[in-house]
Amino acid sequence: MQPLRGVRVLDLSQFLSGPRCGQILANLGADVVKVEPPAGDTMRLLLTATGSERGMHTIHAGKRGLMLDLRNDVDQRLFLRLVRVADILIDNFAPGVMDKLKLGYDELSVRNPRLIYVSISGFGRTGPHSDRVAFDIISQATGGSMYANHQPDVPPGMFYGDLVSGAYAALGALAALRTVERTGQGQLVDISMQDVVYYQNFWGFLERTTEVDKDRMVGILGVSMAQMLTDENNPMCFWNSYPTKDGYVVVVALTEKQWKCLAEATGLTTLTSDPQLADFVSRIRNSPRGIAVLAPWIAAHTSDEVIAVLTKARVPCGKVNNYDELKTDEQLRAREMLAETTPAADGPIAIPGNPIKLSAHPWTAPKPGPSLNQHRGEILKDWLGEEA
Repeated sequence: MQPLRGVRVLDLSQFLSGPRCGQILANLGADVVKVEPPAGDTMRLLLTATGSERGMHTIHAGKRGLMLDLRNDVDQRLFLRLVRVADILIDNFAPGVMDKLKLGYDELSVRNPRLIYVSISGFGRTGPHSDRVAFDIISQATGGSMYANHQPDVPPGMFYGDLVSGAYAALGALAALRTVERTGQGQLVDISMQDVVYYQNFWGFLERTTEVDKDRMVGILGVSMAQMLTDENNPMCFWNSYPTKDGYVVVVALTEKQWKCLAEATGLTTLTSDPQLADFVSRIRNSPRGIAVLAPWIAAHTSDEVIAVLTKARVPCGKVNNYDELKTDEQLRAREMLAETTPAADGPIAIPGNPIKLSAHPWTAPKPGPSLNQHRGEILKDWLGEEA
């Protein structure tokens, strides 16, 4: 039995942030109903237009599908009946949309005091920017992620703002669910994507915390703390991505033991004998020297050869996987992250596995994600005890 078996979730959300929250809850056993408008949600429309609707399964597998037009009185009444027996509702609409429909938290919590209303928005429900519409790229810009990655002029390659916010939303929902168990009282879970990106931006908040020490640290290290590991114009020899014969590997040798092991494994005794590389601070100040010694050895080998040598020596390292390599990564496969849905009409569909491993609750592959309104009859019978 999965830990959230019996928990009922109405997932009204679209695109990625809210659906990721619902995906996590579904992976943990909740009955997640994907509610879509008559035309389908925006992500489904975009994927269908490009002939790739299978992409919906990557984030909606294991959910059931119901079509409701919340602007229609009949569908709105049905929705309110479902709310009365729901445990969690997920909303990531633009600010004010649900309130205009009189379906916001204040209204729904009166009808179901136990309801956990998960609200995900660009800037949260308070503050001077709370009424602004946002997408992932905006949260990464305003949360400092694009600046921290030294790419203020390039759209991010990963949707951290959406997907990580969805994970925090699920965490908030679980905390609120525990409170309901103790008190019988639901609550609003207010997730701001900007908040989440900032919370993930270690250098951003570390700069604020250590502001009074900044000049002293620069005097010791020659660079600021934030620059030490992330400045692409001055990479650190002990924390770097190096080109190989056929790709790239990342190598980390932060500690003295790791640096010594690196020197022994590669046969590059200069790494430990050169006074310019004698200790951690010296390696920071003279990083180009360390790179000049280490880079040629790595470049003369394939990525797999480098990984084999350094792994045997217990030097942390990793291959820079491209998308094709991710599809066949042996570690991801062993961890059941390269999963498939249970067979659909056209066979199993590739989906990501569940990263949350619970020893007492092994994860099993879910059914494919729902087509539009696919499970209406099942949902009405299971939730409301009536035939469609």
